[in-house]
Amino acid sequence: MAKLEQKIVIVGGGIIGCSTAYYLTKLGHKNVTVFESVDVAHAASGRAGGFLALDWCDGGQSGSLARRSFKLHETLGSELAADSGYRKMQTLSVGLSEKNCPDAKSKQRKCSKPEWVDGNVLSSEVIGTTQTTAQVHPKLLTKAFINAAVKNGANLVKKSVVSGNSVDNVVRGVVLEDSSCIAADVVILCMGPWEDRGLDWFGIGKKLVTGTRAHSITIDIEGKSNIDNTALFLAYKEDPEVYPRPDGTVYVCGSVAAEHAPLPEHPKDVIFDSSACEQIKALAGKVCLELKNAENYSKSACYLPHSADGTPIIGKVPTMSGLYMAAGHSCWGILQGPATGEAVAELVSLGKSSHVDLSPFDPSRFF
Repeated sequence: MAKLEQKIVIVGGGIIGCSTAYYLTKLGHKNVTVFESVDVAHAASGRAGGFLALDWCDGGQSGSLARRSFKLHETLGSELAADSGYRKMQTLSVGLSEKNCPDAKSKQRKCSKPEWVDGNVLSSEVIGTTQTTAQVHPKLLTKAFINAAVKNGANLVKKSVVSGNSVDNVVRGVVLEDSSCIAADVVILCMGPWEDRGLDWFGIGKKLVTGTRAHSITIDIEGKSNIDNTALFLAYKEDPEVYPRPDGTVYVCGSVAAEHAPLPEHPKDVIFDSSACEQIKALAGKVCLELKNAENYSKSACYLPHSADGTPIIGKVPTMSGLYMAAGHSCWGILQGPATGEAVAELVSLGKSSHVDLSPFDPSRFF
């Protein structure tokens, strides 16, 4: 069978699944179907901050993957003919003090920072420039990927896959929640923290990816504001991160006590802890009076997927012909998603990734 005629099933409608579908169709594949159990970008790909960094993964296994993806992000808006919320960012590391610190005000005057950062700042350091840091709106980008893929001939089906079909360790397809069988020559698992469940469908009892809950809020800024394109990483309680977005909202996340909750069986069952989000809102108010006074904000939580050894798992599953996986990117899933999708598509279609060496990510290291 010619490669372009293969029936390809992708399980998972996050940024990795949707970008893989797009790049497969870009290579000429038409028989590509993405199965998503809830909605596109329902989980982490729709709830992440979307911060991008060129070189923050340097020195680790995913440095080249991050650099390739950072480059792709720059032009994806125009390539996909959609608003992805992309813009370049200045990025600061900011140290805060409590109000009752007697030296806070005197030290604050010495710090270089945007005017809108009017909390009790003790220190401020540039850790990223508009050449090395940027942002996207993860949900917008993920939906742009799937829309472009569908326009190119792919299919999106909002149904849950519940099992896999194989014969003599060769993929034959998947089974849906309504018991219907979908034939496939290739199945690509892009299931984030639920990746192990997909492996179980094909009789592979490995525990390779886990999930940790992370909370965030998105604050609506009403009226005129001087909040600019400066991302903040705060050296303060729970290490909050602040990402102003071009749509007039500000995304804030931080580690809070309520993070430790087991991964639910189904993505639709992910819930947030309201008190955790309120803690994050209070932290945002320490940075900026405008964020403190803002009344309208949305609360959210998702599970970040972590691989067993801290390196993303991308490639062929060695014990099952036709089965591929791409998961375990931790907090860098949005940054590394496009290059991962591109690489997986090339691996399936051409047998090799042309931009990123996938050997450090090969699933075979666990088998």
